[in-house]
Amino acid sequence: MKKQLLWGMLLLMAGFSSCQKDAFKPVNQTSVGSKDKLRVAATNPGTYNELTLLARQPGENFDTYVGNWGGVSIKMQATPTWNHDQYPNLVNGVPCSGGGYTVGDQNQIATSTAGGQDFFIVGVATATFTARQLFNSDVTTYIAALDSYIQSHTPSSVIPQASSYIKTTYSDGNPDPHFVQVSGKLIRITTGSHFAFASIDYPTPSPIPPASAGKLLGGIYDPNNSSVIYEVYGSSGYVTSGSPNVKSVSGTYTQTSNPNINIVTVTITRLDGSSFQLNQYTTIDVE
Repeated sequence: MKKQLLWGMLLLMAGFSSCQKDAFKPVNQTSVGSKDKLRVAATNPGTYNELTLLARQPGENFDTYVGNWGGVSIKMQATPTWNHDQYPNLVNGVPCSGGGYTVGDQNQIATSTAGGQDFFIVGVATATFTARQLFNSDVTTYIAALDSYIQSHTPSSVIPQASSYIKTTYSDGNPDPHFVQVSGKLIRITTGSHFAFASIDYPTPSPIPPASAGKLLGGIYDPNNSSVIYEVYGSSGYVTSGSPNVKSVSGTYTQTSNPNINIVTVTITRLDGSSFQLNQYTTIDVE
C-alpha cells in the first residue's frame, strides 16, 4: 500500500534555562558598575543588534557569537538554525533558534523557545523572579496562539505576532530601575554575521507554505545503513522531496513503461549534513 508523506507541523516547545553567569568580559560596553548608563540602555534596546562571530579558539568545534542587548553583552554558543523549507531566502526577521546563552558580571538571562525562535529576557544587574514568571506566562500564551493558528488557520488568516503577547520590558512593580528587564528574540539578517538580537515587535516575514510532495517514486536504501530507507517524491521529471530524516533532496527521474517503476538520479542530504548520490537508480512504488 502506498505510503503517504506526513507533513511535519511546527514544533513548539518552551522552557526556561537556568540563569547563568560567567567571567567573560563585555565587548564595547559600559561596565555594569555604571548603573545610570545601563538604565537608559535597558529601556531602549533598539530595533535589532547584529551579532559578531568570534574566531574559534584552539580545541573548539562550535561557533561563538557576541551581541549587546539592553546594555548587556550576551554570548551565544552554537550555530543558529531556522526552518529552511519555510524560509529558503535570506531576509531580515526570519525566526532562529540558537544555543546556550550567558552574560557576564552580575547580569542574568533566561531564555525560552517557541515556533522555532529563541526569546530571552535580560536582567540588568539584578533579575527578578516575578518578571521572569510574567515573561514565561506571556510566551506560553504566544505558543497557544501559534498552535491555534496552525491547527485551524485559513489562507486569509494572519500568523500571530510575538509582539502581541510578549512585552518589551518587565518588572515586578518595584520603582527601583535596577529591576528593569528587557525581552528580545533571535533573527536572521542580510548583513554581517547574518544573525541579530531583535525587539519583540520586529516583524516576522510570512513563511512559504509547503509545496505538494508530488508523486511517490519509491524507496532508496542508505548506502551506509541498509536498514534506513528514504522515500523520494517527484513532479514533472524532478525529484522534489524526501522523507523521513532528510535535510534536502534534489535530482531528476524518468518514468518507465510501468508507472510504478522510475529511474532516478538523486542526491540526498541527511540531517547531519552528510550526503550521497545515486545515478540511474531504479525505484519501485508498490501499490
